[in-house]
Parts: sequence; C-alpha cells; structure tokens
Amino acid sequence: MDFQVSARKWRPQKFSELIGQEHIVRTLTNAIEMDKVSHAYLFSGTRGVGKTTTARILAKAINCEKGPCPEPCGQCSFCEEITAGNCIDVREIDGASNNSVAEARELIETIQYAASASRYKVYIIDEVHMLSKSAFNALLKTLEEPPPKVVFLFATTELSKIPETILSRCQCFEFKPLSHKQIVRQLELISGQEGIQADGLSLEEIAKTGAGSMRDAQSLLDQVIAYCGKKIESGSVEEVLGIVGKQALAEFVEHLIKRDSVSLMASVQEIIAEGKDLNFFCRDLAEYLRNILMIKLSDKPETLLDTQVCNLEILQQQAEAFHADELQQMFTVLARTESEMKRSSLAQMIFEMSILRLADVRPFHRIDDMIKTINTLGDDGPSLGREAVTMVPPATSANAPEASPMTAGSVDPLPNMPSSPKADWEKIRQEICKRNPAFNMYLIQCKVVTFDESNLTLGFKDTSTLDRFEDPENLQLVKDTVKSVCKREVNIKLSLNEKTGAKPAGDFDGGPTNNGEKKKIKSYNENRQKTEAEIIQDALDVFGGIVLK
Repeated sequence: MDFQVSARKWRPQKFSELIGQEHIVRTLTNAIEMDKVSHAYLFSGTRGVGKTTTARILAKAINCEKGPCPEPCGQCSFCEEITAGNCIDVREIDGASNNSVAEARELIETIQYAASASRYKVYIIDEVHMLSKSAFNALLKTLEEPPPKVVFLFATTELSKIPETILSRCQCFEFKPLSHKQIVRQLELISGQEGIQADGLSLEEIAKTGAGSMRDAQSLLDQVIAYCGKKIESGSVEEVLGIVGKQALAEFVEHLIKRDSVSLMASVQEIIAEGKDLNFFCRDLAEYLRNILMIKLSDKPETLLDTQVCNLEILQQQAEAFHADELQQMFTVLARTESEMKRSSLAQMIFEMSILRLADVRPFHRIDDMIKTINTLGDDGPSLGREAVTMVPPATSANAPEASPMTAGSVDPLPNMPSSPKADWEKIRQEICKRNPAFNMYLIQCKVVTFDESNLTLGFKDTSTLDRFEDPENLQLVKDTVKSVCKREVNIKLSLNEKTGAKPAGDFDGGPTNNGEKKKIKSYNENRQKTEAEIIQDALDVFGGIVLK
C-alpha cells in the first residue's frame, strides 16, 4: 500500500475525533439534531486546525443514510464516497484556482439542479478569500436565496479579506489554534500506533514548532521519523528542524544578563553556522523571556509554565537579574524583529541588530518617582552642575572608575582664596536651592570671580543667564541668603565674562543697572540665533524642572 502522510492518515472522520474545537462541534451537532442546518457556513482560522475536515464531516453527517445524525456512520456508501472525495453531490472547490466570475456563474447554474442521490447538495469552497470581487458579487443573490437542499461550506485563513456582504449571509465560526498539550497528546497517540519510540521532550519540541497547527506538527513528525527512524531523541529533533535547544537558550540569556555584546554576537554566528533557523530562534528566545517574566510576576509560576520543557530553577536564577520593564521591552523588540525578518531579505542582519538592541535595554522609571527624587534633592540642597549625575544611570561596568566624590556644579577653585569665603559660598548656594530649587539652574551657569568681606562678584558666559540673574526678585533672594548665612551685607556685582570686567548689579531693591549696556545686550540678543543652552533655559522657565545630562 502506498505511504500516506500522518495528516491524511489521521484526519478526523467524526465530530468526536475533532480536537480543540468543542464549541463548534456542539453548535453543529445541535443544529443537526434540531433540523436547523443553515444554508451557508464560513469557517475561519489559522492553517491546520480542522476547517476543511469539519466541512467534510458536516457533509457526511447531513447526507448519511442513517441521518441526518450528529455522528456519521462512516460505513454507508455516501460516507465512504465523501471520505474518498468522489461523491457527485459534494463538490470540493479550490478558491485559489477557481476564482473568476465565469466559474462563479457556472457554479450558480449547476446549483439549480437537485441532488442526484444524496439528501443535500454540498459545495465546499476552500480558501474562499481568493475569489475575485466579481465572483463574490455573483454569489450574493444565491447565498441569500439558495435553492432547497443546498449547503455552502466556506473555509478561509484570512477572514479580513471576506466582504461584509458575504459574512452577513453566513454563519461564521472562528477556529482556535490548538493548544500545546492537545498537539502533544495527538503526537503521542500517533507515535504509539506507528510503533515509534519518542521521549516526551522530543514531542514537546515538535509540538512547539507546529505553533498551534495540528497539520504542521504531524508533517514535522513525519520529517523527524524519516531522519531518526523508529527512535526519536531530542538532539535529533533539534538537528532536523533547525531549532535551538533550551541549554543554548539559557547560555544566550546569561550573555544577555552580562550585557556582553561580543559574546552575544559570537553565539548568533555559532547558531547560524550550525544551520539553525533564526526565525525559530527569535520566537523561542521571546518565549524564554516571557517565561522569565512569568517567574517574576507569579507566586506559583509552575501553573503558568510547562515544567517538562522549562527548567524552573534556572529561570528563577536568571529572573533576579532582570527588571520586569526590561523583559517587556525585550519581548517587544523580538516580536517586531520576527515580523520584519519574514518580510526582508536581510533577515540575519535584522536579527543581529535586534540582539545588540537587547543588550542596551534599560528599565523605565516612573515620572512621579523622578519628580519626587528631584524635589528631595532640592530639599537637601545638592548642587547639580553641567556634569550632574543622571536620574537613570546606565549599567556600570565592573572596570569603570569610581565617580568622583566632588559635588557637580561646585564653585571653581579660586587661586589664593581663603577657605572661609569658599565655605560660606557653598552654604549660600545650598540655602538658595532650599528656598528655590529651580534657581540652581542659574547658579550652575555662573562662576565666582571674587568673594571677600564686602564684595561678591559672579561671572557669566552668556547674556541670557546674566539677564535672568539680574531679575530683582532673584537678586533679592541672593541678598537675603548672603545676609542669613554670613550675617553681613555684601556688594554683589555681575560680569558677562572676565574681559568685560565687573558689572554692578545695582541695589538689591531692584535698582536698574547701566541702561546703555543693557540696550546693547538686548540688541545683540535680538539679532542672533539662540544657543542650545539658551533654548533649554527658556523651556525650563516655562515648564520648570532641572536639566540632567
């Protein structure tokens, strides 16, 4: 006898043999028992989940000599003819190769004739979404008012391509992808019946590669049997199907934990050299990271994971090195990568760039927490300068030098300056930050030129900051703070830079400075483009906040 592939040999012949579509089986069997079979059904879903098989079983159930009955006998002439595909009253049409309007019209003409021997005349149109728009339009009237004893059974993998006018004339059923356990159980049944010795892990890997399609999983089983013979082992499955084993996945994630881009790229090249499928590897890596996330989020992860495939101990150890945000971002990157790889001729390069992207993923920080931290810093009076420490620091390398303990934004060292005035200025600056944290942005743009018993001279590199510092309210704040800290009043002077010399700031009661010089500065500002620092400062004045670099 000629060899038959498993997908055909083990095709369900009764509703009771159909796997994973209980809601559809119940609806159809109840309709048959109550004699309420519709004239048009549309079955949609991914490949290999039983759409065409269900259509054939329904055709047998309504035409069985013992029926109509929920379960066809499978032994009468009608059941045997339909199973063999040579029943004259049950036509199975390929929508991809019979999609023109002329063929639709020919079909409509034959519908007018009654069934020759069967109870119902059945038309099964597979991949119905391939019909042209004209062909769909030609069927509309017939679908709405069909001749008696005629049943249309449509099957499609792309429901979105079916016109709404067709959908409204049919009873629509969505076929679900089969679960991993359902596929494994069926593979175990087939292996047992065929006398094949297969360990549980091998069948698990085949079922996972089938991705919810029973037909795909059965085809892969045939392929593995042809490679391995009567005994199937996990290593052989990985070789023939081009999938990466769980040990290799665990080692790859270890490199990811260390952010070791060199080792990650070396692992990718090794996987490619071994002939592994990068699409499978991308999908398996995404699933592995998902399992780690389940470990972090659940108190009982064993209820969410398949313990026969997953090593909980290793996953729990690796979960401690990740933040939940990182895992979610990594999963998103891999999901997008898998989609892009299928559409591009540069699949390998796309995958490599995505792996490098994974090494740079960092957890998100809540804006509320960041604002709270900024306010806390302002209350404690730290100095934030041009080289201020960022709120979200990057991962520190083990060999990176330790950060300097010097406070960012501190006063530039002054030659021959006594330690007491310098200490006084530090106290003044911290007190100003306590009273008005936003004022720290002005202080980091200035330099202390002189500070003695009677004078405080501050130098600025740009006129924008100088003008803002000259604001009477700001000057009053400085004056009050100096008096509070030093217990004396000093004469405060401002200078644009060291070449222009000291510029009197005017009295602290808001008195104006030299009007001629201010007009020159204003004219200069109006006739030039603002620097990046000035633009940032304007934004800070409007929205508030602190610049972190």
